[in-house]
Amino acid sequence: MERLRVMIAAGGTGGHIFPALALGEEIRRRLPDSEIVFVGTNRGLEEKVIPANGFDLKILAMRGFIRSFSPMDILKNIALPFQLLFVLLKAFFMVRKFRPNLVIGCGGYVSGPIVLCGALSGSRTLLQEQNSRPGRTTLLLSRWVDEVHLTYDDAKRFFKKKVALTISGNPLRQALQAIPKNEAYQLFGLEKEKKTLLVVGGSLGAHSVNMALLDMADELTQKGIQILWQTGNPDYDMIQSRFNNPDVKILKFIDAMPAAYSCADLVLCRAGAMTISEITMMGLPSVLVPYPFAADNHQEYNAMSLVNRGAAVLIRNTELKEKLKTTLIDLFDHPETLRSMAENSYKLRQPDAAKLIIDRAIELIHERKN
Repeated sequence: MERLRVMIAAGGTGGHIFPALALGEEIRRRLPDSEIVFVGTNRGLEEKVIPANGFDLKILAMRGFIRSFSPMDILKNIALPFQLLFVLLKAFFMVRKFRPNLVIGCGGYVSGPIVLCGALSGSRTLLQEQNSRPGRTTLLLSRWVDEVHLTYDDAKRFFKKKVALTISGNPLRQALQAIPKNEAYQLFGLEKEKKTLLVVGGSLGAHSVNMALLDMADELTQKGIQILWQTGNPDYDMIQSRFNNPDVKILKFIDAMPAAYSCADLVLCRAGAMTISEITMMGLPSVLVPYPFAADNHQEYNAMSLVNRGAAVLIRNTELKEKLKTTLIDLFDHPETLRSMAENSYKLRQPDAAKLIIDRAIELIHERKN
């Protein structure tokens, strides 16, 4: 095969960017002569993460509709159609100059113009959707692309029947591998004889989860449960000042997530696509608290994909004070339930997602040449 030219569009959150990065790394590993360009915005993690991993990043500055009625935001929304026209023109010239064999969209507004221009220019085009409820950009583009690759079968019902859909999974980077439990315990100063609750809420933490756990952490430790707690930066100082309990390990941020997962007997977390993919990759049971303000409530749909398969328990944000303590204690009191949830979680892991998607992309390019 001749040298591939691949354009990957993703922007905004890590949930879009890290799967895109995993696909770029898979192409680079298998076809090292390929030319790979990422397209992102100037408003998300991509400006830092993509170049740091050795990829070229092109910026397409854009934003979506602002859900606000302030005079300034209303003016910005009135100007939005003109801005979108400018963005489309810029995307068209960007695609025309690079002439990609393949364009992949991994979500965020920036995927829209790049994937659309790629399809209209004759490139092979794929979308990779991380969530159980597909994003609006994915749904709008689905009729124009060659294939849409989904993480969960539950997402199929949101698409028109004629759209080409494939269940491939959510690509994860190769660094997520379990490490020996003893090493993981030692890294965080945990006791191997005790059960471990891992609490994570993303890089900023989850304030409502933190506040609910604050009032019950000591009681949980009295029942032989140790807590490895990533609070995020905003709540860290306040929570740190409240505890002098050796069984509560409080960290602002956890860099060594494979080690943290390797310690965990149960995970308490939000239900973002990347978090869900990571805990199923590690075969862990979870208590999921979907972020209530996520677009189209997609985190609750993500959570239900695990709940319906016996891998997780869902607690809504409004139910935290009422249900969290009893749920956690009940699960730790029933190790057979945790084992069953862990087994069901492991069944949902998709370790070959990046390989499957790139395999299919290469086949599509071959089909066009033949």
